[in-house]
Amino acid sequence: MENIEAIVARLEKLEFHVKLLAESLNHTENPIASLVVDFNWSEQDLDSAHDIFEMFDKKLHESKKINWNELEKEFTQKLNISYQGLKSVVLAFNRNGQWTEVCHAYASSFGNSVPLELKSISLGNVR
Repeated sequence: MENIEAIVARLEKLEFHVKLLAESLNHTENPIASLVVDFNWSEQDLDSAHDIFEMFDKKLHESKKINWNELEKEFTQKLNISYQGLKSVVLAFNRNGQWTEVCHAYASSFGNSVPLELKSISLGNVR
């Protein structure tokens, strides 16, 4: 069994390599991979994000009235994502062609005050 110092050194080296690989990711071509790395998500965290989007997609398809603050609250509670971070999440999923209806509805929910980051989505540009 290796000593603690050797294990720590190997972990630090791996973290450095992952950081360099993450910096080489193109967020336009690999939006979800970039998102996962940026937010330090696990596979379970990514699944939780999908679950949240799925819940709101179901509401959309059932024509239920949606309070979009609930989306923000879900991401805050389950993934510790702030409102600012949620904009990155919505952009990444939209760029990846996933949950685009939810992304568009969320961006459009701001009416005439759509955040700059989400304008391309509210105007109907998927990518």
